[in-house]
Amino acid sequence: MNKHPSPEQLHDATPQQANQATPKKRAKAKPAKRTCIMVLGMHRSGTSALTRAISLLGAELPKNLLGANPSNPAGHWEPQRLIELHDQMLAEAGSSWDDWQSFDPSDLAAARQRFYKAEIARLIDEEYGSAPLFVLKEPRISRFVPLYANILKRMQIDVRYVLIERNPLAVIASLANRDGFTTGFSSLLWLRHELEAEHGTRGCRRIFLSYENMLDDWRSGIQGITNSLGIEWTRPPTEWQTLLAEHFSTDHQHFAASADLLQADPRIVDWVKDAYAALTTLRSDDADAVALENLDRIKAEFDAVSPIFGEAFFPEMNARLGMLHQDRAAQQQLAEQRGAEVNRLTSEYEQKILEAQAQAEQLMTEHTELQRLKGEARNISQELLKAQSLIDEQCHQIQALQAERRALEIQSNEPSRFVLATDVNSPSYQAFSKEPEKQDTVSVVSDEAKLIAFYLPQFHRVNENSEWWGPGFTEWTNVARATPNFASHNQPKIPRDLGYYDLTHPGVMREQVEIAKLYGLHGFCFYHYWFSGRRILEKPVDLFIESDIDFKFCLCWANENWTRAWDGDTKNILLQQKYAEGDAEAFIDGMIAYFSDHRYIKINGAPLLVVYRAKDIPDPKRWFSIWRDRVVAHGFPGIHISVVDFYDISTPEDVEADSLVEFPPHKFNGPQNHPAEFPSITNPNFSGGIVDYRKMIAQSANRPRPSFAMFRGIIPGWDNTARRQNNPTIVINSTPKLYGEWLRFLRFQARQDHPDPDNRFIFINAWNEWGEGCYLEPDQRWGLSYLEETLRGKFFDEGSEPVGIDAARSRLFDEIVSQTADQEVPNALLPKETLATIVPPSQVAVRTSTVLRRWPMLHSAARYVYRRWHEKARSYHG
Repeated sequence: MNKHPSPEQLHDATPQQANQATPKKRAKAKPAKRTCIMVLGMHRSGTSALTRAISLLGAELPKNLLGANPSNPAGHWEPQRLIELHDQMLAEAGSSWDDWQSFDPSDLAAARQRFYKAEIARLIDEEYGSAPLFVLKEPRISRFVPLYANILKRMQIDVRYVLIERNPLAVIASLANRDGFTTGFSSLLWLRHELEAEHGTRGCRRIFLSYENMLDDWRSGIQGITNSLGIEWTRPPTEWQTLLAEHFSTDHQHFAASADLLQADPRIVDWVKDAYAALTTLRSDDADAVALENLDRIKAEFDAVSPIFGEAFFPEMNARLGMLHQDRAAQQQLAEQRGAEVNRLTSEYEQKILEAQAQAEQLMTEHTELQRLKGEARNISQELLKAQSLIDEQCHQIQALQAERRALEIQSNEPSRFVLATDVNSPSYQAFSKEPEKQDTVSVVSDEAKLIAFYLPQFHRVNENSEWWGPGFTEWTNVARATPNFASHNQPKIPRDLGYYDLTHPGVMREQVEIAKLYGLHGFCFYHYWFSGRRILEKPVDLFIESDIDFKFCLCWANENWTRAWDGDTKNILLQQKYAEGDAEAFIDGMIAYFSDHRYIKINGAPLLVVYRAKDIPDPKRWFSIWRDRVVAHGFPGIHISVVDFYDISTPEDVEADSLVEFPPHKFNGPQNHPAEFPSITNPNFSGGIVDYRKMIAQSANRPRPSFAMFRGIIPGWDNTARRQNNPTIVINSTPKLYGEWLRFLRFQARQDHPDPDNRFIFINAWNEWGEGCYLEPDQRWGLSYLEETLRGKFFDEGSEPVGIDAARSRLFDEIVSQTADQEVPNALLPKETLATIVPPSQVAVRTSTVLRRWPMLHSAARYVYRRWHEKARSYHG
């Protein structure tokens, strides 16, 4: 203990000598000016309830009370300032309220003893004033009763003691609940308080009570206090009896235990059991010799071992508490730093909000302008139609005049002498002077192909992504952290008009649909993620279904594994497709609600369902048969199953599907489409692949018309650096103009291959695959250019269209050759003859690659050999 306080702690105080004699025979107390009823007992032993009861009888309470708290909602009824002084005194002596070692005030220096005696006397006067009868309760006093007895005696205050004990098991349970103390620690703490309180009050006027008995029969307890202590209460019995009945009826005992249970508990040392038994005896006779002898024995034994174990236990506990406090201080500092960071981020977020609002206002202005232009376009179209009608009428009039002239010439049998008095070389003359069958006509026609864009619902938070990739992860996380792999590499991709949106906000998709419809799209094909009944990323589509957004849609079951490499492989799987028994039925039953929506895309009344990797299904033919039967059972004429043209599939008949959906870059990223010149790589860890967009277009155009139903596909570009920084696949030389020419060719081909406009679909990969650099949405580099090209191809002059697919292909190749701007490798010319030789990889090569993918090392080696062979073959033919 600290027997040497610092000089700053030393203050002058009136010296007091503690001298507590123990008379052998109790003498009748003399009247005193003031009487103090001191309630003693262990913490959590009912001292608060008893103190409040005595105050209701008429005893004065201190002015500054310790307030109620969750551990004692009814109140503590003890002086706050004395508690603080006691804690200061104990700490100065190297002790604390929860110290089960004995405490001797003489361990303090003499000056400090005088100081604390003076302070205690001063606070008693200030708290109770001149009250003739007051009650004082503070459990810490149980450990230094002689100190208070000496002080009160010098203040000429008569002291009567009420010692209340509670079954140690109940106290232990209460301390464990409030403070987390162990059974052994709490039992020793109980023992110290009870032994010191009993020993310090021997020979004094006192009474022993049981907390449990007070709850059962408080009247007997109050009567015992009145008789034993000789107190005349200031409040009439008619008043305090009602108050006490209400007080004890509302007091709750959360932990209770019997004496038998205490004796049978092996965790409790015999000292505690014997002391509790002796205290129980003192309730009947507070001077019982046997009980007092047992208590003296227990106290002597306890005092003898306490210094030994205390010196080993408490320094260690204090050291650990110090470390805990340091840790808490560090945590507090960290919390403050985090709070400052949160404030900074909040400020930045608010700034972003303001910027977003400004962008939203700008977008609204542009949207209004687009609506105005759309209206003007409608008006111009109407005017063009009127002009076309006028031209047709004038042609008919010219034909009639020419016929009349020829008739007159025949009748007169003479050459015509009629000469037009105008410039025969003027365009108007040339146009109107030709014979009807040779006159030029302009007929603007709207292409009826239905453009469907794949749609990724990844741009919102879900628990799975936060668990796998970090808190708050969305696809934007990948997009924002991409960096260029070569000098002219357009990374990261930065959205413009729509910003970094959150698809859980209903207004986002409504705005997307408005833009899509404005630029000629027919619908979205939402990716559908379903794993044996577990759905993920479903919220955006569900919000769309619940909305009144007027836009067509269908679903594509993205039935590949979710992996850390974003490739659907069988390694590092995060979420696996199991294809369990009953999954075929469960999946299609869950789709019926979507099929029933009036906006769902149907072919001849059958809902269109796209399957991404059909051959991953163990028995796709059986699955598809089950689907057809169950869809028909729900009243549909059937289901149109279209499977993605993946590497392992050749025709829809392979799996008994209805059609294929072409899905660039699948089957478009082979060595036949590698650029002749590669950009200068700046990333030393780069091991990815690079493909020339122009060659992809050529491969698409050179694909023969298949014998089965197939919907052509197109991409505006491809660059998955955001997902695979060091080993991506990057398509270079892609521009809005080239995309527009490719789409114009596919529209022409669709008109040739699909006479029925209702079945004339073209799939665009994709609307918003930002992580794969594959999107139509406006970005910072190209703005609305890709959308404008999408709309531009919708209208064409029927009279100037190519005759046949070969002519259309030739026109496409001419446009590719002429487009040299915005290339990653400047002046990388591509002759038309080269374009004509680029064809899709053979089925043998595709199937071999599919098989070798099971063994990555073997696949890489074979891929290298195939590339070198292809390059040599190209150079030989060149």
